[in-house]
Amino acid sequence: MNVLRNVQPAVVPNGRLLDIHPLGLDMAVRAGPRGLGFIDTRKFAEVVAAMNEAVAEVESEGLLRQLHSTRRHVIERFDDPAEAIDEADSWEQLRLPAAVRRCLGQAQERPIEFVDTVRYRLFAARGEVRATASAEESAP
Repeated sequence: MNVLRNVQPAVVPNGRLLDIHPLGLDMAVRAGPRGLGFIDTRKFAEVVAAMNEAVAEVESEGLLRQLHSTRRHVIERFDDPAEAIDEADSWEQLRLPAAVRRCLGQAQERPIEFVDTVRYRLFAARGEVRATASAEESAP
């Protein structure tokens, strides 16, 4: 959870840092145009909450300042249900509910998709304002 804190010293004044992480909310499972259900994200929600707390802490200390935030859907696409189920079996913090697994195993439509929402946050390094002001003050 200290990734931003560890990276921040490497960001030069006026530098930017892009934080990208999944939100893990309402992760849909689709087969072709048909929705099959949602992935159980309750355990992953704890990880996301800890990431958000760590970001808020770094911001409150003034180490980084958020400039922009946006969300986008990211789709993981599979050629067949077995491939998607294999992927789901590798998860540690997410779970494919039994009913969704059954629907997925019987799905004839393609492609198979897992849909997540990802947040992109652009941060400015601490010292950006001072570095800009210093450059302007020293100009002839």
